[in-house]
Amino acid sequence: MGLFSRNNNDDDDSEEEIEYVLFQGATNGQEANLEENRKLAAAGLPLAKEVVTEALALRAEMFKVEPQGPKALVTFFVDGMKRPGPRLPIQRANALVQMLKLLGGGDVKVRDKPQRCGVNAEYRELPFELSIKTRPAPPAKGQKAPAEHLTVVFRNTKTNRATPEDIGIPEVVKERVRHYGKLNAGVILVVGAPESGLTTTALCALRCVDSYMYQCYIMGDPGTRTVLNVPVFEPEDGHTLEHTFKRIQRNEGNLVYMVELTDPDVVKDVIQGSMEMTFMSELYARDAADGITKFVELVGNPTLAAEQLRMVMSHRLIRKLCPKCKEAFRPNPKLLAQVGLPEDTETLYRKARPPEPDEKTGELPEPCRACEGTGFRARAAVFEMIDVSEEMKAVIAGGGDSAAIRKQSKEEKQLSCQKDALRLVLDGATGLDELQRAFAPPGGPRRKKKPARRRPPE
Repeated sequence: MGLFSRNNNDDDDSEEEIEYVLFQGATNGQEANLEENRKLAAAGLPLAKEVVTEALALRAEMFKVEPQGPKALVTFFVDGMKRPGPRLPIQRANALVQMLKLLGGGDVKVRDKPQRCGVNAEYRELPFELSIKTRPAPPAKGQKAPAEHLTVVFRNTKTNRATPEDIGIPEVVKERVRHYGKLNAGVILVVGAPESGLTTTALCALRCVDSYMYQCYIMGDPGTRTVLNVPVFEPEDGHTLEHTFKRIQRNEGNLVYMVELTDPDVVKDVIQGSMEMTFMSELYARDAADGITKFVELVGNPTLAAEQLRMVMSHRLIRKLCPKCKEAFRPNPKLLAQVGLPEDTETLYRKARPPEPDEKTGELPEPCRACEGTGFRARAAVFEMIDVSEEMKAVIAGGGDSAAIRKQSKEEKQLSCQKDALRLVLDGATGLDELQRAFAPPGGPRRKKKPARRRPPE
């Protein structure tokens, strides 16, 4: 049961005492001045503690606040699935957003521009980092102050996913990153959807390159993330990116990691620099093929993009079966052949089936505490890789769209997320039903139209 549905009666001794989150300062080191913002703190701090505590108690990886007229909807995301939260009056929602911005070192006076900030926190003796993003929304009817959309992403800093092995990057992908990372030329792209852990994946991919043998640098602000033996390269005042890349070359740089590619002018400098150094960067896209088409659009020249692009890796997150209640079963040989699993596979796992009611009382047993009866707990990454072969270069240079790139990748039997996910099925970490859900086409499976019935002749 959530905090917002509890009976908050101080005289009820049966109520379990709630352990609220502890906010421990902004990630940028800026101190929140609660004294100057007493009115905001009085309205927003208790609410911020309630919402963040509720999210962490649910094991949410993220929550959003979306203004909807005179109210705002809080939505929690648990293992990638939406779970509705409270509907707040827009005034309370605004107080929540501003309070989290204040705690994270953001500017509470600015509401008409997007902001990013962060706050450190502790919940049940575990350390968390809250990444906070806001963007303006039209003011609600009858309200003068503009509203804001809020997204808060949680990261357990004790669970340090810092190496390729930590997130399960396959050996074939690690080998290609190592290969291209030492060539002193070309671009490696790491692709993923927003709020999918793209930065974590990209920095783990960077660790595939031996930073003791090859000099690597980070360009941009990686936040609180660090990579062993890979320093952030600070540009000098007045220097263009071209000048900065030349300085990195003079410092014997082999690889430059760019935090994110969004600006065509920056991409042009990266393409020029990639003639003599390797560049690795993040790009938000649905999959590797979509990432290539976005990269081509940023470059503005398909031939040049194809010539400098070396490989693209992408990832998706799928739910893991709850280890406490998952069920083993013996798969049918036809099923194994259909999905491409080894024919000698004896055991697979699936989500626990709904429990049967007690024969005497008719009552249902309590759901599994580990997953609250959902059958799933936590998520794992699966990976895709497009190695830019000569044939793939021709498709890209010829202006091929995402579908053409996917077709070529399939013909070359390159690693896809669906293929990689089968290793998790074999390991018992997930089930075939979850793969069917995760990789279903947008809009769900199409139903075949039934042929119209013909009237019998009269």
